[in-house]
Amino acid sequence: MRVLIIEDDLKLRSMLKDALEVFHTIDTAGTLKEAFELIQSYAYEAILLDRNLSGTDSGMEIIPKLKKLQPACAVMIASAYGGVEERIAGLSAGADDYLEKPYDLRELKMRLDALIRRYTPNVITIGPLCIDMKNETVSTEGRPIVLSKKEHDLFFFLASRPDKVFTREDIANAIYDDPSAMTSNTIDVVISNIRKKLPIDPIETVKGRGYVLKNV
Repeated sequence: MRVLIIEDDLKLRSMLKDALEVFHTIDTAGTLKEAFELIQSYAYEAILLDRNLSGTDSGMEIIPKLKKLQPACAVMIASAYGGVEERIAGLSAGADDYLEKPYDLRELKMRLDALIRRYTPNVITIGPLCIDMKNETVSTEGRPIVLSKKEHDLFFFLASRPDKVFTREDIANAIYDDPSAMTSNTIDVVISNIRKKLPIDPIETVKGRGYVLKNV
């Protein structure tokens, strides 16, 4: 799962990244400009957003734009302003949750995970394929399909957002520790191996863009 932290406090941003990257792939941004560049490049399951970037209310304005770009991304606002009116304003802007600073990191993780689960379907059925997102298993007519570690990671990354086109860069950054060490056809080979193991081919190649799991 990929999470974006938008926080202008460098110390807090670094602490959050260190705490959460054990569980998720974490990107960080200190400004809205940096955030939009990342949002246009990667697909995120959740975003932790500082409401008051650089002492302004500018963090709020990103939410409607973000929801338009990535409708299936959960947004949690983190703010020192915890009054009822502030929380209502954040949720009205389109946020899925509102967390008051200072917060406990354990609560933050649990609430992020809950938001991600809310946006992730438990089971996806495509023809004879049954994709169990919760247990991360694939089967056909009750028979399990065994995938290698990389095949599994890539397939479930595509399945996390059915009908969304992921670039090779998206996939590489999501499933490889060092994407720069990959060869040009590494992802193509993994996808070819996945296709050989499935009774149907739900993975569509979008020329010049990448790959998409077609939920049909």
